[in-house]
Amino acid sequence: MRFLCLPGAYGSAKNFEVQLAPFCKEMSLDGTTEFFFTQGSIKCNPPSGFLDYFGPAPHYRFIEYDGIEQNDVLERVRDFPEGENPEEVLRELMPEGSEGIRSSVRAALDALYDTIEKHGPFDGICAYSEGTVVGSTLIMDERRRFENEGRPRSIKRAVFFAGWPPLNPERNEMLLADISEQVVDVPTLHCIGADDPYLHGAMALFNVCEQDEAILFDHGKGHTIPRDAQTLRELGDAVRGLGKACF
Repeated sequence: MRFLCLPGAYGSAKNFEVQLAPFCKEMSLDGTTEFFFTQGSIKCNPPSGFLDYFGPAPHYRFIEYDGIEQNDVLERVRDFPEGENPEEVLRELMPEGSEGIRSSVRAALDALYDTIEKHGPFDGICAYSEGTVVGSTLIMDERRRFENEGRPRSIKRAVFFAGWPPLNPERNEMLLADISEQVVDVPTLHCIGADDPYLHGAMALFNVCEQDEAILFDHGKGHTIPRDAQTLRELGDAVRGLGKACF
């Protein structure tokens, strides 16, 4: 397995490598798994009071969302809405956007394709938070390009920590299971935390993945990546048992 690793918003390749180090160590014990870290291209500043949480500068994000300040989805997520189900909550959090989101998502995907060409091949995505948006969108875009252009697909599995559903660049909205028949059609493992205040985002991503090939792994904590030895062993076994798409 060779994973392309995508950090969350306000992250960086360097900081994510530190954040994911215990998991990478566990997965590398048998010598069959490699990780390559990349990052978004949009420089940003963490919200006030969160600098220590996100690690040393510089910080990046993959997508420039619609609006600024309270209209920016990364600001609004701090006042996470409530709803009856994950899809309802996500629609409230991020209503249909503008052309700016479309061009930003396209630029992020183009950058990932360039990374794959230069540093690949990769057969998996390993992503956290905003990185899961871009990673799952990439998987669906690879499928679209295969169907329209005959371009071979490379990503055959994905490990998502926390997370949010993919974006539909054509309509500038999140792909949600209750309104879309499209699915993330590769085997996925979703590492979630029962105490994550943004759990609805992770569940909306889980719901839009192929259910017969989606594994839910609850580490029981918050919007974090597990670091304790026992949980990492169990997570490592689950990832090693994750299937691989055949195409």
